[in-house]
Amino acid sequence: MTPTLHPLGILLAVVFVTSMSLLFWWMFRVPPAVPHEVAAIRRSVAAMQRILVPISRRVASERAVELACRLGAAQKAEIVLAYIIEVPFTLSLDTPLPAEESRGQETLRPARFIVEQHGLPVSAKIIPHRYAWSGILRLAKEEQVDAIVMSVGAGRPGEAEGLGRTAQEVLRRAECEVIVDKTPRWMSGGSG
Repeated sequence: MTPTLHPLGILLAVVFVTSMSLLFWWMFRVPPAVPHEVAAIRRSVAAMQRILVPISRRVASERAVELACRLGAAQKAEIVLAYIIEVPFTLSLDTPLPAEESRGQETLRPARFIVEQHGLPVSAKIIPHRYAWSGILRLAKEEQVDAIVMSVGAGRPGEAEGLGRTAQEVLRRAECEVIVDKTPRWMSGGSG
């Protein structure tokens, strides 16, 4: 008696051999080499463990918080929110400014909520300083942040690329990475 080949058996054998071939091809294929520059960039972004976000009373600040959260999501980076109170030279830096502090708390509330929605650790600070840029840089150094993420508006006439003095000074003087998000005109209320 000669064995007969059943069509279903042949089909099952072909499916088995094909699936095993694909499995071995997937297991043994060599992925393309990652250029050194790309690997270094990935490591530098993954190294961001503390990100400072200066907050003001603009929608652009909330965009900066969202951007910082997305940059720090994979490594569960701590987001440090900062509201800088610019104290006039006519007052001492330790002069209580309850109205400004209350405004700062109110401004930090939605930013803190955004970070909490991402499940990241968050701290919020209200800092009195003579200039916002100087307060941002001092806090960045004290907190040993890896990056500062800040938003700038579309800009007023005369400002270089929408960068006000605060952003220009932070970019010029920061000892850590600075990421600037320029808000589109349609978001900042300008015509475009």
